[in-house]
Amino acid sequence: MPRVFFMVKYEEVEGRLICYFEGRMDTANSTKLEDEVFDHVLRKRIPTVFDLKEVNFVSSAFFRICIKAARATKEMKLTIINAAPFVKDGFKITGLDKIMDIQ
Repeated sequence: MPRVFFMVKYEEVEGRLICYFEGRMDTANSTKLEDEVFDHVLRKRIPTVFDLKEVNFVSSAFFRICIKAARATKEMKLTIINAAPFVKDGFKITGLDKIMDIQ
């Protein structure tokens, strides 16, 4: 069975928390990362950006992480950048583009 690679790195840049996701954000991987990501977002309480440049798959579990982060940063709005077209479509189909800034 091939090893499935996924990770997230965090960096604070110019007053924003940037979360760099990499790999498959399927249900299993997203579930493993959910608490960690949410802890970073809650701890910082600053505008948050999810960079999805290196993400090659997303599941509804990953959308759940995005929803939780968007609610936590409501006043500042969560920003999604560098998402593949199929991921952007998922945000639009689910209506999540109304509560997040999808670039």
